Amino acid sequence: MRNFLRSTSFKILLTVAVVLLAGAIAAAALASGTSPLTSAVGTVFSPLSDAAAYISEKFDNFKGGFISSRSYMDRVEELEEQVADYQSKLVDYEKLQKQVEAYEKFLGVKEKNPDFQFVAGTVIGRDAADVFGSFVLNCGSADGVAVGDPVISGEYLIGIVNETSPTSCTVLSVCDPKFSAAAYEIRTGEAGYTQTTTKLGVQGVLKLSGLERDTAVAEGGIVCTSGVGGVFPRGLIIGTVTTVQKEEGDISYYAEVKPEIEISEVQDAFVITDFEGKGDA
Repeated sequence: MRNFLRSTSFKILLTVAVVLLAGAIAAAALASGTSPLTSAVGTVFSPLSDAAAYISEKFDNFKGGFISSRSYMDRVEELEEQVADYQSKLVDYEKLQKQVEAYEKFLGVKEKNPDFQFVAGTVIGRDAADVFGSFVLNCGSADGVAVGDPVISGEYLIGIVNETSPTSCTVLSVCDPKFSAAAYEIRTGEAGYTQTTTKLGVQGVLKLSGLERDTAVAEGGIVCTSGVGGVFPRGLIIGTVTTVQKEEGDISYYAEVKPEIEISEVQDAFVITDFEGKGDA
């Protein structure tokens, strides 16, 4: 085999093959209108050109996907805005629902006490520094509200108007040491008056003071306004007795009373501007 590859016959055959290949390339180049060198270069670099075209196509697809992602982001933002709008409407709905509940309770009180005159108010402010829970309503002297008017939530007494302006009023809660009301326990009929100390007021508790030593008032008793003094109408619920204690340095007893309403959670209330017996000593 080695002798054949080195022979003159093989060299002649190889020369003929090269000439035929060159002729074929030249013929193809002349038919396509390009030079043999250009055709040869094109043949060599054609795979690279195909690869570049493939990469370009993939890049275009990636670009299209990027634009599509931007569209998705815009859609997400739009949906987030819709969710925020729905949440706002839900908050408004819940506020309206609580107002409806407050008015339903008000109607019940009005039916039982047709002589009551009311002004509706919404809590618009609270004093964070006031540990006894005073608050501000959006009704004032222009609405007929005056200092000393009782403030209720449903059938429960929650405070008394302490200050007024034409469009608002400040309410002291029943747990404020400056608050006092003539009251009685409905089961026993025992009468006294409410007051509280700073320590108890901070805990949201007031006292029914003035009870006798042999008092029958016990835990679970309901304490209501008695109407004595003409400041509060009779029958407004103040709270429930939690315990009965002896006054220090005195022979009398007192009952600790927990208000029925969590005053810090009140959003809507009614001011009683007039009632039968108001101002009667």
